Parts: sequence; C-alpha cells; structure tokens
Amino acid sequence: MNRLVYERFGSRQGFVRFFAYWCLAQIGVYRQFTPARPDHSRRLVFICSGNICRSPLAEAYARSLGRDAASCGLNCGDGFPADPRAREYAQSQGLTLDGHTTVNVHDFSFRDDDFIVVMEPSHIASFRAKVGHQHSIALAGNYCKSRNPYIHDPYNCCDEFFVHCEQRVMESVRGICG
Repeated sequence: MNRLVYERFGSRQGFVRFFAYWCLAQIGVYRQFTPARPDHSRRLVFICSGNICRSPLAEAYARSLGRDAASCGLNCGDGFPADPRAREYAQSQGLTLDGHTTVNVHDFSFRDDDFIVVMEPSHIASFRAKVGHQHSIALAGNYCKSRNPYIHDPYNCCDEFFVHCEQRVMESVRGICG
C-alpha cells in the first residue's frame, strides 16, 4: 500500500493534499483560477516553490511551442541549476534545462499583462503576499485533461512519481497553449 501511495502521490501528505484540493475543486473553489487561454502576445510565467523541477520544465516546453515564457520560484535562492532529474526528464522530451538558473519572485521582473501560472493552490496566497494582487493567476493542473488544481512538488519523491509530476506539468502547458 505504501509503495502505491509513494508512486501515485509522492507521500501520504501528498495524497491528503491531492484529495483535499480535488474535493475543493469539485465544489468550484478553484474555478476562478482557470481563465480562458491567454492570447499569444502574453508572456506565460510559471511559478513553483523552488524553480528547479516544475516551473523550469513548463517554461522550456512553452518556449518549444513558440510561446514567450519565463519561470521563477516562491521559496528559492537565485542562480541554482535545475534539478538533475528535471534536466534528464526534459532531455528525454527533446527539451533542455541546461541553461536554467533559479530566480526568486522578489527578483523577477513581472510585466503588467503576464499570465501567471502556479502549480498548487497554496502558491496563490504566497504569490499575492510576495508580489501583490494586480496579476490574474491560473492553476496549471486545471488545464490538464483530468483536472486537479494540485501538481505535487516532486523534489523529494521517488523517480516514478517525479516522472508523473513532470508529465502533468507538460500536459498543463499543452492545455494552456492549446
């Protein structure tokens, strides 16, 4: 049972978060964080916690689809490379994260018309506390075929779940860029 939980949800806490956010999504709590797809003139800014796994992959994939994209992290230092597993996964998808370095939201230059995409509901309040309320925010997981507003941080997870999370990130970017 534990192996199934770790491979599908990353941890017991990940399962609880997934289920709780899924329930809240079912009653419409996160509906406002699924705005219409942005037009091609808007820059997509992907935000996660550390800017080493989810958001750099989203940025690289969106760029490969011809979109202006950037990424940053809510709880990171500046100048660190992407996670080695994220670089490996990106390479398996024909992408590269080799030039990526982390940027904290405090050091990122936002534009007025940026389309902000966060990876989990807790990022909404954190982003607003650190950056403000002037930007509209979208939840990446709401653009996946099987919608769930929560894309777990795979950093400390097993390899199988790491790949699962990165696949969800790519699926969300396809949904946004659709």
